[in-house]
Amino acid sequence: MNVFAGGSKTITYLKDEVKNSLDTLCDMGAEFLIGDCFGADKLMQQYLYDKGYRKVTVYVSGERTRNNIGGFIEKHINAEGLSGFEFYRQKDIVMAEDSDRGLMLWDGKTMGTSANIQDMRRMGKEVTVIRYE
Repeated sequence: MNVFAGGSKTITYLKDEVKNSLDTLCDMGAEFLIGDCFGADKLMQQYLYDKGYRKVTVYVSGERTRNNIGGFIEKHINAEGLSGFEFYRQKDIVMAEDSDRGLMLWDGKTMGTSANIQDMRRMGKEVTVIRYE
């Protein structure tokens, strides 16, 4: 099972609910698809690395990786000619396509996470949203 794990870049810690969800998914042998952004992406990479969990692929738009805490396998997505939001959005679209389900940590505001939730639902894939206020 491939899990698109992502969330808002404003998030600075993982709630116990998130850790429990990640632990359960690890116990199920999930393959995690995580972006290379700071915030939720980086925190989840760090958590899985600290657990010694290696079934992680870090998705990157373009060639330059921003964060790959565990030296995980990387999948680079072509985003040539794009910039800003649309540049980084390319990896998110592919992660949604490559996943079976999603785990999103959302601050209720971040446009990228909102788009990811909508993509997953439009594709008919289950997505668990954990809210951060």
